[in-house]
Formats: sequence, structure tokens, C-alpha cells
Amino acid sequence: MKKVLIIAGFDPSGGAGVLLDVKVVRALNSYAASVVTSLTVQDTQRVYDLKPIDPHFFEYQLQKVVEDIKPDSLKIGLLGSLEIAKAVVKILGKYDLENVVCDPVLRSTSGFEFCKSEFVEFLKYDFFKACDVITPNKNEAEVIFDVEIKDFDEDVLSSIQEKMKKMGIKSCILKGGHLLGEVAEDVLITQSSIFRVYAKKQGFTDNIHGTGCAFSTAFATFLAKGYNMYDALKSTKEYISNLIYNSTKIGSGKLILNP
Repeated sequence: MKKVLIIAGFDPSGGAGVLLDVKVVRALNSYAASVVTSLTVQDTQRVYDLKPIDPHFFEYQLQKVVEDIKPDSLKIGLLGSLEIAKAVVKILGKYDLENVVCDPVLRSTSGFEFCKSEFVEFLKYDFFKACDVITPNKNEAEVIFDVEIKDFDEDVLSSIQEKMKKMGIKSCILKGGHLLGEVAEDVLITQSSIFRVYAKKQGFTDNIHGTGCAFSTAFATFLAKGYNMYDALKSTKEYISNLIYNSTKIGSGKLILNP
């Protein structure tokens, strides 16, 4: 059985973060281990507060899990603090981990800021280069690459590719679910190539909790199974489209994915 290590925050509603990530990995017939970065106060409506785990305790946990259960892939979500991000980079530099996928969680859709300016700069110029691929949505990509994105035209993609080379980012998947139109386009950009993958939007896209978490976790799981990045992206889009189509109402806020 393939093993996926999840580094992410705890959402008590179960609609995002570690709880959702574990469900996605299990639904894809793989084994999930996890190290929690932060506790949050949130429900299906919004994020209210965040409390990072002690960074030394976090690093101790992560080190022991990595040494005992060498994962086939690693999914990184909400980090919670600059100190925890630095601890992750330290572990990534110490151990030979493969298929490191980072979902750059900068801000919740309800407007809660997870990263201040110094934290964002560390992610952009130190953290992301330690990963194999990052999976930003439109808004996150605009912050990371300092570019306005109205659509994924060739000039925008070429500009991002050049910035990736300068920043040392190996690969990036731009998620297009927040762009206008009936088709959700995602783009896989490496330092040498650009690939586009399309899927018809299944509705309610802007009213669903946890799609970014589920996307990056599914992608990391397919990489663990031996898929190349392009095939992993195609399989992930198909899987997430089905989750969105079958999303359900649990609380009084957004719909929830139910792997």
C-alpha cells in the first residue's frame, strides 16, 4: 500500500485540512499519516481563529514519522507559522523525500489571513523551491508570482514560467476553478513545458469548502501510486469533479466534499 504523509492544519468541521485529507487518501486506497501544524476555529461558514502548534514539538513529531514511515509522497497544506515552515524545510533538507506537493494556503475564502508579509516572502523564495510542485489557485498565484491573472493566456503563463525559473520553483499547477466560464482549466507548468487540462465545471464551485485541500491531496496520492505529473493531474481533475458533483450540505455554510 502506498503511503502519503499529510502536513496540514486541523479543521474541526471536517470539511478541510487533515481530516479531509485523510479521507481522500483512504478513498484512493492508500495509507495516510499526518502531522498537524495548527488548530483552527472554523465551521462550514468561515475561519475565526488559528493557533499554531509549538514548532519544536511539531518538528519532533515530523522527524519521528518520517524516520519510521518513509512516505511515497508528501502533501503540505496550511503551515500556520513561519517557524513551522522553517521546520518543514529543515526536515525536507535532511531526508530524501519524494513527490513533495505544496498547497500554498495564504488566505481562506472567507478572508482570514494565514500568512503575513514576512511569511509569504519566505514561502516564495525559500520554501517552494524545496517542493516538487505547488498547487495555487488564481488568487494565490497572483500573490506568489506578482502578476494579474484574468485568464490563462500564453503571455501570463510564459511570465509565470520565467519567474518560476528565477525563484527555483520546479513545477506549478495553476488551478482555474475560480476563473469565469463553464470549463475549469488547470495548467501544469514546469521550467521547460506547459500542459493544459480541461474539465467541465460541475456547479457550486464557489460554494464548496475544501476543494483546494482535496485537490492537492489527491494529486499527491496519484504521484505516490507512480503516475507522472500530467497523468496525475488528469486523474485528480476527474476525481475532484466527481466529489464536487456529489458534495453535500452538512452545516449552515458551504457544501462539503464527502470522499
